[in-house]
Amino acid sequence: MILSLPDIEKLPRIPRLTLINAITGFKSGNLVGSVGPDGVPNLAIFSSAVHIGSAPPLIGIVTRPIDGDLKTTRHTYQNIQHSRFFTLNHVQENIVQAAHQTSASYPDGVSEFSAVGLTPEWREGIAAPFVAESNIKMGLGYVEEYYIKANNTILIIGKVLELILPDDCLDEKGNLDLQGAGTVAVSGLDTYYRTEQVARLPYARV
Repeated sequence: MILSLPDIEKLPRIPRLTLINAITGFKSGNLVGSVGPDGVPNLAIFSSAVHIGSAPPLIGIVTRPIDGDLKTTRHTYQNIQHSRFFTLNHVQENIVQAAHQTSASYPDGVSEFSAVGLTPEWREGIAAPFVAESNIKMGLGYVEEYYIKANNTILIIGKVLELILPDDCLDEKGNLDLQGAGTVAVSGLDTYYRTEQVARLPYARV
């Protein structure tokens, strides 16, 4: 099958969104925790988290269009602007349904934590809620953002201020056992996968 750009553009909206979200392969699924001026904790699932750099440790997330009709993402952006903090929380198999439900458009004043049955966890120095049920989570401080004119989205970059993970999933070389931690992968808009290690190879040299 070969799909040209005109073919892709002719697809109905949801199949097109699903396809384009899936063509880059498996992605991470992270619950982004934030809080706004009203003090209501917010939670939204993102599959756009990307490694920016390691020294300092920087992670980026891409928001959906801020003038669109998807309120959960707009809340996340506005909350990060307010507090200058956010959290990233891995999704495991036992919380997949709750995590996915955070993508629904809840009205102002409703906490997704309460709506989907997850627990906000607060830690000193991070003005954003973690997900208590998540095994791997990180607290980030806002660093900067970049406006992407091509589709009216925003790349938000945060610095990792705190990393919380199970004691038995990190080895002396810095390898993180995502399979052991139960982290799932995401494809498209609504499909979740278990992970399985295929190989760990040595540093490649000529």
